[in-house]
Amino acid sequence: MGREVKIEIMDTTLRDGEQTSGVLFVPHEKLMIARLLLEELKVDRIEVASARVSDGEFEGVKMICDWAARRNMLHRVEVLGFVDGQTSVDWIRSAGGRVINLLCKGSLKHCT
Repeated sequence: MGREVKIEIMDTTLRDGEQTSGVLFVPHEKLMIARLLLEELKVDRIEVASARVSDGEFEGVKMICDWAARRNMLHRVEVLGFVDGQTSVDWIRSAGGRVINLLCKGSLKHCT
């Protein structure tokens, strides 16, 4: 009867929010938003980017992962990856990421 239910929140503002027309975060803005989400708002997990999008995206992920690793929060930082062999995994690892959310779409564009 007194069963506790835990709800976790994953915020996708840093990835999905940039798909809104006219919205583009530079790497330092991404880091500031990530810090606020994890430290101030106490969000459980954040999805910060899609793998392989751009050099700027890589830099933002790297900055966030470096910061999160120093604060023992790296496990709370996630990156969207694709079914593309090792390409997304390698990109995420080289940026310092350790958690991948795998997008498995049937689109050839996503696979290539």
